[in-house]
Amino acid sequence: MRKLGLAFALFFITAAGCSATEKSLCDKDRQCRGGNDADFNACVQSLIYEGKIASDYGCSDAYNALITCVESTSICDTLLTVKYLKNSCNAQIDSLNTCEKAASVRGDRHFLIEMASQAPK
Repeated sequence: MRKLGLAFALFFITAAGCSATEKSLCDKDRQCRGGNDADFNACVQSLIYEGKIASDYGCSDAYNALITCVESTSICDTLLTVKYLKNSCNAQIDSLNTCEKAASVRGDRHFLIEMASQAPK
């Protein structure tokens, strides 16, 4: 299962279609963990990628609820010496995962996720 906001992967979609919510969340992440413009852009690309997957499954409403929750409830926290954004959006994560699994006989294994996992390293 995917965990939004916790891990950012490789992305193939441009930032042109992102909303202010994605940019705001990525700005929060940069303020919390530090980083540069490349980190910010990678974060935005990640959220666009996640939104594209949700849209492909017909789960845009669940994705939008999740991204809004994450943006509005995230706070900077530290685990050992690692800073990260902590949120209270487990119900929204579960809702998105349930929607995507229900929409596909393949569960939450979207073709873009499989393509990324098969990419040469």
